[in-house]
Amino acid sequence: MKNIALFIGIPLLVVGLLAWGRASKGNAPLAMVPGTNVACLPNGHQQLDLHIHPLLSISVDGEEEAIPANIGITSTCMAEIHTHDASGQLHVETTSQERFEQIAFKDFFDVWEMPLEREGYSLQIRYEGNIVDDVSEVLLTDLAHIELMYTSQGNAS
Repeated sequence: MKNIALFIGIPLLVVGLLAWGRASKGNAPLAMVPGTNVACLPNGHQQLDLHIHPLLSISVDGEEEAIPANIGITSTCMAEIHTHDASGQLHVETTSQERFEQIAFKDFFDVWEMPLEREGYSLQIRYEGNIVDDVSEVLLTDLAHIELMYTSQGNAS
């Protein structure tokens, strides 16, 4: 009888601990990237509920501007919105739909520590080929094309 109790009890204990750990995962506060609304992913690319890849291109006076690799990635943090290479592909990764809904496109620039608006330049934003009036209209969706076109105010036509 003792062996049966161990045979049943130990697996139940293990399953219970795993379920408790998974359920309590969402309750732990996330570390935030300083000065942003963006959290550090607690386990890098593990245990993600959402992972999408919008595509960003930036031009200044018609010349393409590189978007650096590893924006939002340090030895201690992988931000929920980051880059891995210089292709312009953004990685938006979150542990819950609730966190995803709290991330906006402009947050990428906060993580990058780069102002969206640039002094001396006008900005035109295209989202999926359409001009948008406000950065808040840029939605983070998988494979969305986002173009930022800066024009020197002296060169504006």
